[in-house]
Amino acid sequence: MVVGYLFSLSFSSSVSYYLTVSEFLARSTELQDTTVRVAGKIADSPVEWDAEGLELKFTITEGGRTMPVIYHGAKPSGFKVGSNILVEGKYHSDGIFHASQLIMKCPSKYEIEE
Repeated sequence: MVVGYLFSLSFSSSVSYYLTVSEFLARSTELQDTTVRVAGKIADSPVEWDAEGLELKFTITEGGRTMPVIYHGAKPSGFKVGSNILVEGKYHSDGIFHASQLIMKCPSKYEIEE
């Protein structure tokens, strides 16, 4: 019984959950100032990159909904409009998601060709 509990505890802590942009925005008031992960695509809106101040401003989109994001840190390689991205951070009352981490979600290189 103890082994089963420890297994379930270790498994549940290793699983990373995230919300889509539309799921998150439907619950944004409830999740305000809570660390969450949100998945979407980098939108066509202007991407502002301040290399000196290491500040990246962009918008993610999914399901017809958009969410502005600010991130302080190095711009990830592969960061471009239309790419899938996972942002982790907090949504503040200013209506902007303040990301502490950006994770580029790459399409699989090992998909079976049709």
